Amino acid sequence: MMRFWKTMLLVLGLIVLVAFIGIMVYNVIEVNQLHAVAIANRSAGFDNPRNMMLIGSGLGLAAGLLLGLGIATPSRGFKARYADARKAEAISDAEAQGFHGASVPESSVIQPNPEPPTPTA
Repeated sequence: MMRFWKTMLLVLGLIVLVAFIGIMVYNVIEVNQLHAVAIANRSAGFDNPRNMMLIGSGLGLAAGLLLGLGIATPSRGFKARYADARKAEAISDAEAQGFHGASVPESSVIQPNPEPPTPTA
């Protein structure tokens, strides 16, 4: 489940990042037109690009937040990581006590008797 959310955050972050880049390119064009009008010292019906600048910076902030969360989110949940940690701890405790994962030879294993002993009278 964590892998799904990690992927979802990364995809949304990339989509917002592409929107941010598009709006910033549009803002550069608008500001250049505004500068051209100001330099020519004529008044024309150009809109103030401040709103688009704020929208673009908000998209950049959202893209950074989503991508950061997507990168930082672990792929596995807490329970799975906790179980792995307990398993590793049990293995290290066993090794500290002298068990190094060696199996017992088959000749020393006591096999149960499948037949009950017959009574003798």
